[in-house]
Amino acid sequence: MKKVAIALFACAVVAAAAQQVKPESQIKYRRGAYEVMNLSMSHLGAMAEEKKPFNPEEAQRYADIIAMVSTIPRENFGEGTDKDTKAKPEIWTKRAEFDRKMDKMVAEAGKLPAAARSGDMGSFKKQVSDVGSACKSCHDEFRAK
Repeated sequence: MKKVAIALFACAVVAAAAQQVKPESQIKYRRGAYEVMNLSMSHLGAMAEEKKPFNPEEAQRYADIIAMVSTIPRENFGEGTDKDTKAKPEIWTKRAEFDRKMDKMVAEAGKLPAAARSGDMGSFKKQVSDVGSACKSCHDEFRAK
């Protein structure tokens, strides 16, 4: 949890640092956001797959984090951020499709908190799966292996 807090703080600092964010900073910012989301999803996924006991408070906390942080990456694929990353050039040549996939991921992530709070394991498992599918859809097309 300490790493999550540090990553969130780092993301906030980078966002507040300047109106015009340098490409290198955009790359760091989106990487930080993805790292926080990945760590949080690993906990939710383990609960959804029953590899870890479902803990309502923990599930809600990680779901809230994912919903909030999921909005960060899209804005940080600006000009010049295609260097030294796994981002494929198609992000910039098929920007409308990329943005649609990012919007889908953000929308699905936004549903996670309600699913975690519902207490309905079926709903929770489905939403964790839906978020994972939205992430995978974008990775399959726009992220180098």
